[in-house]
Amino acid sequence: MLTDKEAKKFNALVGQNDKRLAIVFKALSDPKRCRMYRLLLKGDELHVSDIARIMKISLPSASQHLKILEITGLLRKERRGKNMIFTVSKEDQIVGALIKAVL
Repeated sequence: MLTDKEAKKFNALVGQNDKRLAIVFKALSDPKRCRMYRLLLKGDELHVSDIARIMKISLPSASQHLKILEITGLLRKERRGKNMIFTVSKEDQIVGALIKAVL
């Protein structure tokens, strides 16, 4: 059994990312978002219309799912002219752990 001191130390280490992890896992719990994320993990970058075409969903639906993944910090978007390009936020610590787990 942990002492109070050990429990506080453990809580300090784990507690920092608990809220964010819950948000990330909730975002990835949707099968479409999870598949989109895995597509982006395997590729370098994808245009939103390419993702919609690969997933066989509408452009607005793809955009909405990608927005959720971006808000969680899992993806970054970059505007190139009229195009919106999405890439994985590989410098993020949680993303690094997810990459190791899913690939």
